[in-house]
Amino acid sequence: MHTPDFIDGLIAEVAKAADLCMKPYIHSVFLENQLDDNNDLEDLIFKIQCRNIDGEREESMDIELEVYKSGNEVNMTISWKALIERPILWQGKHAVWMDSSSGMQCQAPSYGKLFESLARRLRTVFKASLV
Repeated sequence: MHTPDFIDGLIAEVAKAADLCMKPYIHSVFLENQLDDNNDLEDLIFKIQCRNIDGEREESMDIELEVYKSGNEVNMTISWKALIERPILWQGKHAVWMDSSSGMQCQAPSYGKLFESLARRLRTVFKASLV
């Protein structure tokens, strides 16, 4: 069973990783889905809200992060919350970019390195916490 402190710790780690990888923006994080009756963390959906260095919201830069377990592996998808037509990053052992409409593999976009860096950092955090 996971305590609220454990969940708050994960949220803080997501915010810290976003601040580090998505500079110069500052991020706050919310868990969008509810835990099941067993406090199961099999599938987590985070909303990463973005602010500029003056503290003003930059909604176009908000990110959605979904983290889920598959066997002993932690996988995630990262996408822009408002820019749904942009490619989605699937990160497991390797990064794969997918067209958001078709789900077909595509080339990494211009911001790809930022998302991939964030995904690698978060995968380490979640692998230590969830597996």
